[in-house]
Amino acid sequence: MNSIDIVYQKAVDEEAEKILKLTITDFIKIGEYGTIEKIINGKKTAIGWWHYKFNNNLHHVFFQTSRRFLLIFHRIYLSGVKLENDKLLTLTNEELDAYS
Repeated sequence: MNSIDIVYQKAVDEEAEKILKLTITDFIKIGEYGTIEKIINGKKTAIGWWHYKFNNNLHHVFFQTSRRFLLIFHRIYLSGVKLENDKLLTLTNEELDAYS
């Protein structure tokens, strides 16, 4: 990853880290979706988030942002947290791939 990619990835990772600090009760109360405005690399950027409730024991909250490069291409940055078996854990790369 180049330095700009690291900055964008860090931004979504920081949002996921905030969620990891919540109690399970507060985690379950997170809404279905939303956006967070954040300054990334000097630009106001939106980070979208979604909360998927698969059943009582499995929830995913993931964060996504993107940046444009080379005029027409976009690079996507993902991070997330899951509630599984009453534990808050970061989403694996395989789980995040399902959202890209």
